[in-house]
Amino acid sequence: MSLSFILVEPARAANVGAAARALKTMGFSELILVNSRVHLEEEARWVAHGASDVLDHVREVSSLSDLRDEFDLLVGSTARERGRPKTYLTPDQLNQRLQAHHGGKMGVVFGREASGLSNEELELCDLYTYVPLKNDYPSMNLAQAVMVYCYALSNLDTGIGVHQTSAPEAQLQALKDKALTLLDHLAVKPDDKLRSWLLDGVSQLQSRDCKMAHQFASDLLKHLKTKG
Repeated sequence: MSLSFILVEPARAANVGAAARALKTMGFSELILVNSRVHLEEEARWVAHGASDVLDHVREVSSLSDLRDEFDLLVGSTARERGRPKTYLTPDQLNQRLQAHHGGKMGVVFGREASGLSNEELELCDLYTYVPLKNDYPSMNLAQAVMVYCYALSNLDTGIGVHQTSAPEAQLQALKDKALTLLDHLAVKPDDKLRSWLLDGVSQLQSRDCKMAHQFASDLLKHLKTKG
């Protein structure tokens, strides 16, 4: 199973940057833009902080229909249930539904900031989903909606990074080296319990957590060098 996030005609670069950051944070990687190139704007990269690799690999297509034959399952998201004879799943219900769907290529589709998905675009989808809100207004913006679904679907075994597996030994060793460097910067003594606790914790990290810890350690070391 693979899972992609598809944004139809997003107009704001900041939303795309925030969406990329949401994907990266929750272990996803494939972001597809339909009839939009706002991911190339500087604001998108600034907001994406730490997720520039997701922006670098954004796919561009001209219409949602171009993707239809490529995906086994497309899930259309809406701001609210529409008056049509369809079943609208909450993010948790969608998770349960996708858990039972073995294999294949899936995509979660998000509409325009101002108007969402058209009825024609929704007709291209196989399943439908919306986030129940306590109040009708203000509703979530595009980036917030993407984050909700990234979180809700993050435990799916998609084969693109969200399945927890043990981190490779080389990655763990490199992270231990960074941890030791940080401890030295902080003047933590060799016999301090913090040192053994940290190194032991690093050894037990899963693959996704190890990657996130690498990024955090690198950012922290860069900050310390700047201050020094």
